[in-house]
Amino acid sequence: MTSPEQKYERRYGVDEALKGKYAECDGGASLPVVLPNGRWGLMPGRQTFKGVLTGLYFDQGDPPWRWYEMLISHDRPTDYPDETVWCEPGFLFLLGDEEAEAGAWKKLMP
Repeated sequence: MTSPEQKYERRYGVDEALKGKYAECDGGASLPVVLPNGRWGLMPGRQTFKGVLTGLYFDQGDPPWRWYEMLISHDRPTDYPDETVWCEPGFLFLLGDEEAEAGAWKKLMP
């Protein structure tokens, strides 16, 4: 049985097969918008990142939820301050890999 503290503990690893692969990651973020009531607020939005996978990943939760680290080298949202982003496998697309569009991301699941 997993304790509540262990459930959210990150377990890190390295996937050598993904290290250095060029990829696109579709992620979410809170974006400032004018709400229906006329006030400023935050709403969920989609953002696209392109870069190189470092190979580093972490699993968290039970069942495990995996995230891969990407070094942002090409496309990034203008207001995104970090050099890296964590990508969920279901929204990670390997570029230049013909299998990527055929669901190869499922092979990345823990």
